Amino acid sequence: MFSSLVLSLILSSQIIISVEAETNQTDSLLVITQSGLSVGNELTQSELQNAIRRVYNLGLYSQVVIDTTMIADGVKVKLTVREFPRLKKIDFVGNRKIKIKELKDLVNAKEGEILNDKKVFDWQQKIKDRYKEKGFVLAEIGYTQSRPDSNNKANLVFQIEEGDRVRIRQIEIEGNENFPDQAIEGKLNNREKTWYRKANFKEDEFKKDLDRIVEFYKERGHLDAQVSDYNLSYDQGWVYITIEVAEGNKYYFGNITFEGETLFTKTKLRKALRIKTGTVYNIKKATHTLSELYSLYSEDGYIYVSISPFEEIRADSVDITYRIIEGEPAKIRLVAIEGNERTNEKVIRREISSMPGSIFKRSEVIRSQRDIFNLGFFEDVGIDYKTVNESGVIDLTYRVREKLSFGTIGAGVSYSATDKLTGYIELSQPNMFGRGQRVYLKLEKGGRKTNAEFGFTEPYLFDMPLSAGFDLSYLTRVYDYYDKRELGGGISFSRPLPLDYSRGYFYFRISDAYVPKNSVSAGYAPSGPYNILRDTIHKTSYVPSFRFLRDSRDYIFNAISGSSISYQLSLSFGDIRFNRHVVDASFYYPLFWKFGLMFRSRFGTINPFQAKDTIPIYERFYAGGTGEDGIRGYPDRSIGVREQGYNIGGGAISIFSLEYKLRLSRQVSFITFLDAGNAWESFAKFNISDLKRGAGIGVRLEIPMLGLIGFDFGRGFDYERIENGRPTRYGQWQYHFQIGRTF
Repeated sequence: MFSSLVLSLILSSQIIISVEAETNQTDSLLVITQSGLSVGNELTQSELQNAIRRVYNLGLYSQVVIDTTMIADGVKVKLTVREFPRLKKIDFVGNRKIKIKELKDLVNAKEGEILNDKKVFDWQQKIKDRYKEKGFVLAEIGYTQSRPDSNNKANLVFQIEEGDRVRIRQIEIEGNENFPDQAIEGKLNNREKTWYRKANFKEDEFKKDLDRIVEFYKERGHLDAQVSDYNLSYDQGWVYITIEVAEGNKYYFGNITFEGETLFTKTKLRKALRIKTGTVYNIKKATHTLSELYSLYSEDGYIYVSISPFEEIRADSVDITYRIIEGEPAKIRLVAIEGNERTNEKVIRREISSMPGSIFKRSEVIRSQRDIFNLGFFEDVGIDYKTVNESGVIDLTYRVREKLSFGTIGAGVSYSATDKLTGYIELSQPNMFGRGQRVYLKLEKGGRKTNAEFGFTEPYLFDMPLSAGFDLSYLTRVYDYYDKRELGGGISFSRPLPLDYSRGYFYFRISDAYVPKNSVSAGYAPSGPYNILRDTIHKTSYVPSFRFLRDSRDYIFNAISGSSISYQLSLSFGDIRFNRHVVDASFYYPLFWKFGLMFRSRFGTINPFQAKDTIPIYERFYAGGTGEDGIRGYPDRSIGVREQGYNIGGGAISIFSLEYKLRLSRQVSFITFLDAGNAWESFAKFNISDLKRGAGIGVRLEIPMLGLIGFDFGRGFDYERIENGRPTRYGQWQYHFQIGRTF
């Protein structure tokens, strides 16, 4: 507001000869400076209005008044302001369903901050929105503010009337002649109350539900469908929803043509289509088709291609013409890496397939992203590109976010009637000095096991794609009726093979192992062809192994797509002579949302070179538990050929696993599993009807400093015991818990 003297300024402007401000707590110079009024300037009505607006926009004052006094030489200007109070204390009254601490954290008000109208309104809305999230759609949020004290501080109290939580009693769809209510309601986030569903009404989601109904119809050919009206009726904590739809006509895909294509033939473009002439129009499939066409062009570097689908309705058909402006392929000028604080750049760069000077290829970029992820050093790998010039040249950037842990400390503990309490600790540095080198030290100690291992791996020997490593180990293992002691060491090499995603491995290991004679159970009395007493002398073996692996999994620690197929041949010479063959194949199939399916099969056989050669008991196959030969629902190594009640392992093994996985993120997943398998004396005695079966649930977590944590709870269905002289099968639950290992 301003004085009556301003009326004279409407007729004639005056020169400002002085400017002063009257404030309570703030600096008067701030008000004068913000007003923009200066001595010597001309004062007009619009300038006065702008001055008030500028001071008020500071957000510090609830009132701004300008008085003017005219004298012979010009006009004196005085600004008087009233400050907003500052917060002394905030409180909440009437809240029962939400705790005061949660409300305080929500508004995040600080003592001493300014209490202007907008800020209080925003807090009010935050509280109301939180109540809506919890189903209290009718909650009312008011507030009272005390008179400011001598320090201009005031208390703020939010008065909350929560009302009843609103739940959905009934949803009625009207106007739907082609689809039943249940089919439409199945797409909604807000659903009717049932014995297994709380059905809290979410107002924000309801608006999205209306869009979901329209989307439902457009996916089924009704392009003109719309929600014509709706009504919400509230009654004693319940809401009755009526939604009226106008379905419109049903359309089908008509003629599909292309214009402007030169790079690809029409035949190849049609292979990318996810739609077909004569089928019901589906907007989701139409969008998917457009994405597939863009992917086809981007694979050859045409990332700037423009593909515009022009639709023309003809009777009940929709003809689509894809008008294509191909442009020029994008060339990569630079490939940059950002975010690697600990990892050397060359460790990442050698995993990148897209090279400077080459044509941009989408598959190469995705492959590079996958390979960087599978190093295991990063939480996230992002991709970005920037156009350099009008010719389409780009700079490509891989942005990585390193895991918090620079090494891992793994630990595990388990208990079973067979092994008693056992545990291990593993110190592992998978990225030593940021060079990708791996060094590890594992110590295992339990009532029945003592193990020490040390190993080192260089992934790029002499800066070539040749991996090399070595390991040393000492093991003492207590089994049911004997112990095993082994001292060994080995070297390994691997390199990529010409077949995509494939790698070849070579291992050479020397070991000295034996069964201490005094560890053999006093009750052991062999009656079959196998005699453990032959293994009580030291036996030295020289074992070269060859392994072929093709691994296209999207993330090796928690895969949901791709496959892993391997074949390993091990030959043992010296005091122990045999050949071992193991085939292992896992296939991962992504389903809907974040669900996936995994099927795994594993076959192994071990055979002596000659009939006189015997295979030690500790080299045979044992199934059960977790790991490569795991059958969950049974203790580790509990399944094999039995002789006089003793498990002597098997000369052949077969494992089958099926997992249904929910991968919420790369670090968290939940699974249900079904395992089956067994170990036999030889592969000739393999019997599909003689598989030990187990099923259950599990969880996988990847946690910094600990690595991979897994818990499985499974029930084995084929335990055996003798009742009335006959073997009887029964079920039993078994848990499996591991930390820091891949399984």
